[in-house]
Amino acid sequence: MLTPKSIIDYITYLLPFRKTKWGLLVILFPLLVVWILHVFPLYKPEINQFKLWSYALLCTSLILFVIWLFHSKRIILGNKNYIVVLSLKATDPRSNKYIQTAISMLKTELDRLGLSGKFKILMAGPDIVNTIEGAHKYREHFDIDLLIWGEVFSGKKDEKELCDFKRLFFTYKIPPQVILSDLTNLFKSDINIALVNRDWNVYEFNSLPDLEKISTNLGEVIMFVLGVIYCQSKDYAEDSIVILENLFKVLSDRTQNEKVTVSPENNTLTMSSGVFRKARVLSILLNAYKNLGLHLNERRNYSKARFYLEKHLSYEKRNIPVLGGLALCFFFLGDYEAAKKHTEEIGKIDKHNQIYLINRAFFGIWEKNYPSALHFYKEFIKRERKITKDVVVSVISFLDQRKGNDSKEIAYDFAIGLLDYHFIQKTTGEKELRKFLKLSKGKQEYKEMIDFLQNDLLKGRKEKKRRNKK
Repeated sequence: MLTPKSIIDYITYLLPFRKTKWGLLVILFPLLVVWILHVFPLYKPEINQFKLWSYALLCTSLILFVIWLFHSKRIILGNKNYIVVLSLKATDPRSNKYIQTAISMLKTELDRLGLSGKFKILMAGPDIVNTIEGAHKYREHFDIDLLIWGEVFSGKKDEKELCDFKRLFFTYKIPPQVILSDLTNLFKSDINIALVNRDWNVYEFNSLPDLEKISTNLGEVIMFVLGVIYCQSKDYAEDSIVILENLFKVLSDRTQNEKVTVSPENNTLTMSSGVFRKARVLSILLNAYKNLGLHLNERRNYSKARFYLEKHLSYEKRNIPVLGGLALCFFFLGDYEAAKKHTEEIGKIDKHNQIYLINRAFFGIWEKNYPSALHFYKEFIKRERKITKDVVVSVISFLDQRKGNDSKEIAYDFAIGLLDYHFIQKTTGEKELRKFLKLSKGKQEYKEMIDFLQNDLLKGRKEKKRRNKK
C-alpha cells in the first residue's frame, strides 16, 4: 500500500538517476514532445517559424546537456581542494536513503574536524563507473584524488533487514615519486590498512548507530588515503599533516580503552585493527614531520622547520636526524645553547655518529677551543667509510658561510681543507690546508692544528712526492 512516506522515499530514490544517461533522456524528452506536437506541424505552412523554434529547442537541449555533463560529474573542472568523487548505486529506495544519510553525516564530521574546506566531495552519476578499468580511466582523466564507487544492496541476513556497503571500491591516485622509487606495493599495503576489518553493514533495527559507523568508516578511509598520498609531496606535506593529525586524534579517541596484549610465551603482540591503524598513522605522521622539517631547513625556513621537528620529538625522543635538524634550526635562530644541547642528545645515543662528531668539531671552532675542534675532526675522518658524502658537502657549505661571516677565523680554512682532502678532492684540500698553514704562522692558538698538518698529514704527502721524484 502506497503511503505519503513511501512515495517520498521512492521519489528520493529516483532523484540520483537524473545524473544517469536515462536521466538525460527524461530531461530532454519533454522538449522532443514539444517539437513533435507544436513545432513539426509548422514545417510547411510556417517554415521560418519552424526553423526558429527548432533552433531554439536545439539550443535549449544543448544547454541542458552541458549542464547535465557538469551536474553528473562527467566533466570536472580543476579545483584547489582535494577531490573525492562518490559514484554510488542504490538498488532500492531504502539503500538510497542510507547512502544519502551516511554522506550527510560524513560531511558533518569533516566539517567538525575543520577539514571541509580541504576536501571537495562530489556526487557523480551512479552509472559513470561500472568496472575497475573504467574507474581507473575516469580517475586519471580528471586527476581525481579518490574515487569511491560501487553498489549498495539491501535485503535480509539471518532474518534481519540490512543494507550492505561492503561492495564499495576505492580507486586512488598513486604519487609519481612512489612509482619511481618502486614503493608501490608498500604504498598499497598502507592503504589496505585503512580498508580491512571494517563493518560495512547497516541493520534496520540499529540504523542510526550503524550509519554513523558507515560515515566514520568513509571519513577514516578518505583521511587515510589522502594523508598517505600527499605526505609524499613536499608541496602538499603541510596539508597532509593536518589530515593525518585529525585522523590520529579520531583513532586515539576511538581506541583509548583498547590495549595491546603481549604474550611472552609466544613472543607475539595482539591488538585491534583500530589500534593497529592508529600506530601506522602515527608512524606515517612522524615521518612526515621529519621529512618536512628537514626540507624546510634546506629552504632556510628555520622557525617552521623547528615547529615540525619538535612535533616529531614530542613522540620520539631519540631520532638522530631530527635532533641534528633541530640543532641546525636553533643555531640559525640564535639559540646556541639549545643547538649544543640537541647535539649532546645525539652523543648520548651514539657518540660516534657523524652528525654528533661534525657538530662538536664546529662548536670547538665557534668557542675558539681549537684542540677540541681538532680532536673531533680527527674522530670524524677516522670513520671515513661510515661518513655520508651529502653530509660532508652540506658541512663544507655551512663552514664556507661561517667563513664569509668571519673572515678572520682561519680555523674554517683548516676544517674545509681537511674535509675536502679526505672526502671530496685531495689536491684541492691540500692547497686549502697549506693556505691555512701560511695564514696561521706565528699564531699560537692554532699550534695543535699546525703540528697535526706538518707532522702527520702533509708530512706524509711530502715524503711520498720525494719518493716519486726519485
